[in-house]
Amino acid sequence: MVKVQPNSEHDYYLDGYLKSNLDDVIHSVTKKDYDSFIIVTGKEGVGKSTIAGQIAMYLDPTYCLDRCCFTADQFVETCEKADKFQAVVFDETMGYLSSRGTMSMFNRKLVKIMSEMRSKNLFVILCIPSFFELDRYPAIHRSTGLIHVYKRAHFGSYDYKKKKDLYLQGKKTYSYVTPPTFIGKCTKYFPLNKEDYEAKKQKAIREWDSPRKKQELTLTQKRHMNERDILVVELINLDYDHQRIADLISLSQRAVMDIAKKIEKEAEAP
Repeated sequence: MVKVQPNSEHDYYLDGYLKSNLDDVIHSVTKKDYDSFIIVTGKEGVGKSTIAGQIAMYLDPTYCLDRCCFTADQFVETCEKADKFQAVVFDETMGYLSSRGTMSMFNRKLVKIMSEMRSKNLFVILCIPSFFELDRYPAIHRSTGLIHVYKRAHFGSYDYKKKKDLYLQGKKTYSYVTPPTFIGKCTKYFPLNKEDYEAKKQKAIREWDSPRKKQELTLTQKRHMNERDILVVELINLDYDHQRIADLISLSQRAVMDIAKKIEKEAEAP
């Protein structure tokens, strides 16, 4: 482990091999006009966010909470606003990318923002549960390297070639079957204010969850309406008049008539 001090407020220890690799990344980005796209993976609670924050702070001493993102929209907006050579971290949290639809959307946004990353020579760090959820282009061709945190404070680092081999060999079973380039450890040092970090994360979770719940509520309402309409039809078939049906299920007689007409039209449609 090597002690590093990116700025006057932060000093901590990094794995020696990791530091050496990050020094090469800094040189490539700031001197050779590249950008850097590092993927950090691992189960929840193993320390992905911790090592991602340490890497971001080392690559960019100005790194702060403003450039730690929890949703795809935050990530895109932050990359667009970032200055040259700045670090941006996407920190997947609480299953944000757990659905196939959300992950597909994120992959599309990721590819779209990559030209911005390149033109500004950004250091981008993507914190996600599984490497294999990424599409082939960002995973194999566009990312610089991969760090897989396989247990708390222990990681395996994959260079460009090893990362490609891992994706091709492990994608089918979602297994990290390819040996890493090297293994290392990280400390518990978290470079951002923990309370502020948690507050921003919880706010993002609430904002993301709210429209999702509204959508679920709408789907539930639609199901109930369909069940109600079926009941109306069944009662009509039993020779209940519209007023009696309205009284039974707390609808107006007009609403019952409208439901009956709608069902009749649907039945007549080819």
